Amino acid sequence: MTAIQTATEPDDALRDAFTQAHNAVQWLARMVRSFRSLNGADDIILHWNEARKAFVTDEIVDGLQMELRIPELTLQFLENGKPVDHQLHMEGRSPAHVEAWVLVELLHRGIDRDRFSKDLPYSIPSPMVGDSVEYSPEFREEELREMLDWFVAATNLMKDLAREISGQVKDPELTLRSRDFSIEALIEPNEKSRNAEPVRVSFCPLRQGKVGPHYVISGSFKVGSADVVQIVTVPSCKDEIASPSIATRLRDIIERVQTR
Repeated sequence: MTAIQTATEPDDALRDAFTQAHNAVQWLARMVRSFRSLNGADDIILHWNEARKAFVTDEIVDGLQMELRIPELTLQFLENGKPVDHQLHMEGRSPAHVEAWVLVELLHRGIDRDRFSKDLPYSIPSPMVGDSVEYSPEFREEELREMLDWFVAATNLMKDLAREISGQVKDPELTLRSRDFSIEALIEPNEKSRNAEPVRVSFCPLRQGKVGPHYVISGSFKVGSADVVQIVTVPSCKDEIASPSIATRLRDIIERVQTR
């Protein structure tokens, strides 16, 4: 049985696509938490690889990483940055099947699979567990592609803002927070505002487990201590997510924060 394998309203179908992708990302988070020291962190940071349209972990052990590609929801290990064989397309796979695949892959690489744990330092809405529910990216292909369009539009906008405001040529690093499925960039101040703090801009597609795209602008990069400056809601449309009017609103807020 898939997460939702019946005719649904468009909003329900999109929510199901986000639910499946958010759950799929947790396998990356579990790998990071199992094999890296996070010092009690209540969130797990992943990275966005634009070229491969994938979320990817830091190095887990001995040059090993794991990625999740969207929209197809495919898990794959990377060795020294290069994809290896035996990728797992999650169509028709239950969480129990995914766990078994992870354990076999660890065993083949001589990695202590007893260290792997499904435990996370947080909970997510609509968790997929056990073997009675399955991922269905082919059934939700259209909605998952729409989700990808949202992320691409938002990350392109954040990169443009970072270059424009900071005056730097280099793109900012784009990171994903596995807990709330938000992707963010750190906007550095320009030379005229050297004493200003960096501003963090996050694109959040979900709100309280429901589809509700919005940006969050925070005045500090410190996890857990950032004061939210403003939330900017946007329509559920890729063209509106990165529209000139949204760009102007975000730019004004960022510059106002950095000059306060």
